[in-house]
Amino acid sequence: MTHKMYEFDSKVFLGEKLPEFDEKVVKDEPMFFSATPEFAYDKGGPITRAFLDTVYGGHAMQNNACFDSRVHMLMPGWWPCIPGWHHDDVPRSRSDGQPNYDDPNNKARMVLALINGDIAPTEFAIGKQSYPEVPLFGPNVYEVWNEMVDRDVKEGHLSDLKCPSNQLVYFDSNAFHRGTQAVKKGWRWFGRLTWNAGYEKGRPHHNEIRRQVNVYMDQPMKGW
Repeated sequence: MTHKMYEFDSKVFLGEKLPEFDEKVVKDEPMFFSATPEFAYDKGGPITRAFLDTVYGGHAMQNNACFDSRVHMLMPGWWPCIPGWHHDDVPRSRSDGQPNYDDPNNKARMVLALINGDIAPTEFAIGKQSYPEVPLFGPNVYEVWNEMVDRDVKEGHLSDLKCPSNQLVYFDSNAFHRGTQAVKKGWRWFGRLTWNAGYEKGRPHHNEIRRQVNVYMDQPMKGW
């Protein structure tokens, strides 16, 4: 049986740099989920405002975009997110709830930035590669593709790029990326602005200020 293949052009563009912030500022920065840029700017701290100022460059903020951010206190070996290669904001419109790469609304664009990103830099797999369709109600799509992307990076078919800290990184829903394990102790800020996610007017806005965040560990006692 021949599987349908999906071709991806996984790429990023590096943008402007952000100011430096000390760990106390990072630790105190509010976190947001599905916020309008205006809400995040009004309720956020100096990092959020610097990020949005740099993205918009003095132009009016577009409230069809959606802002998310997280602050983590990390120890060596901890992940700030669920590990594994994946794409952001691919519509979950398959009947089994998995990402639907045939959905015509799969056209999200994003920009992210990290403060103290060297603690656990987001990693991108760069290049063109094809992967087979994962059948409905089979294994999770990214469970299958993660091994394939990992192999292609190790064999040199895709190159890897770790996001520099304090710099805008532009990408889209074709860009494979993953979180990495922290290599040292410290406070890390992640912020991302998303356009065109899911449907014409973008993701729904919740304007939530988050007061909790998860870390992920393969060895629960590691780091203490």
